[in-house]
Amino acid sequence: MSLVIPEIFADAINEKLRLNLKVGSVAVDATDMVSEIRQSGDTVHFPVISRISDAEELTDNVEMVPERVSMEDNSAVIKEFGKSLRVLDKEEIQVKGGLMDKIVVQLAEVMAKKVDASLIDSIDAEAVYKVATANAETLTIAEMNAAIAKFGDQIDSDTFACWVINSRIVPGLMDLDAFVSTSKTFATDGSGVVKNGIVGYLYNVPVMVSDNNTYDTATSECKTYLIKKEAVGYVFQKDIGIEEERKAKLRATDIVTTSLYATKLLDAKGVVILRKTIA
Repeated sequence: MSLVIPEIFADAINEKLRLNLKVGSVAVDATDMVSEIRQSGDTVHFPVISRISDAEELTDNVEMVPERVSMEDNSAVIKEFGKSLRVLDKEEIQVKGGLMDKIVVQLAEVMAKKVDASLIDSIDAEAVYKVATANAETLTIAEMNAAIAKFGDQIDSDTFACWVINSRIVPGLMDLDAFVSTSKTFATDGSGVVKNGIVGYLYNVPVMVSDNNTYDTATSECKTYLIKKEAVGYVFQKDIGIEEERKAKLRATDIVTTSLYATKLLDAKGVVILRKTIA
């Protein structure tokens, strides 16, 4: 008799995985945009439309010269990830109901963490905009303003997805009047109250707290990100699948969970990295 029903168990993990994504929650799920990736291949191609040039003034009796719409090809390597759990026969009777729900939650959390970390790796490798900070574990409002300034006049608050900060940044953030003082017209009431990973808003942009791949242990410094909407994306070549493997001689059953995915920074100028050491 199976320990779990694979289809139901897999569906539960797939659903909770997306709920547990942090950086992934503001990324574009491009799986449906590149449907052929569901069949084969070890590389995924994210289609991105190249930016068109400025509009032109028109002259009577002079034909307009059409500009060809072109596509940029952003490719990313498909990665495989997974987790295997072993349940001993003597414990099998206890692994049901609420306990099984907890296993689903934990599997979803660790797999979501893997996707989020990969998204941060993609940003670190390809982002164009960077701001050097004076300190390794604090930010000033001037530094955060410098990050916003990288986007020129394209700074409407609703064009940004979020800030992503390491938890080490939070205490210093609470000392910033621009973040917590309601005397500022742009400060949001309730900043500092954490809900669903959001510690508040700066210039009406959510500030998300995540310790997943946002601290460089080699240089002992935090990495902060200001992310535009639709700047990062991911695809799943294969949704999370579940298999059981019986280990009779060990009197145990292994639950094997695997998936195939890829992550990509879709717009190299859609993210700003703030950190002390700028490569």
